Amino acid sequence: FITMLILSVLSSSLKNATGYRYIILPPFGALMTLQYGLTAAPASQPRNALYGQIVSVSIALVVNTFIPSTSYSRVPLTTALAIASMCKLGVIHPPAGAAAALFASDDRFDVAFLGLFLLGNLIAISTAILINNLND
Repeated sequence: FITMLILSVLSSSLKNATGYRYIILPPFGALMTLQYGLTAAPASQPRNALYGQIVSVSIALVVNTFIPSTSYSRVPLTTALAIASMCKLGVIHPPAGAAAALFASDDRFDVAFLGLFLLGNLIAISTAILINNLND
């Protein structure tokens, strides 16, 4: 609750201040499930969460520059490349696959959204580390 509350408030504040920039919240629901429900799973670890998101969303932004948003192949190709890359690099993180699909689905998601998204991930990871370690 606390992590999503922080991210929601920050996202709303950004949207009110900029008019169009915000933190994309849907993949964070899956991230919270991993961080608080499956804490021991490799996909839940901070390394996988952060690097998996960086790899996946970066791939989405690169694919977006070469394949137009009107193409039916952009989202499936981006998602497949993101998953294959995470597997190859050993940083599998399921919410990152969803983030890649989301970023590929619309041209408005750019490098600024990537920065905000990664900021949200850092906040979520830091909060989860703090809360999970207080429970031990």
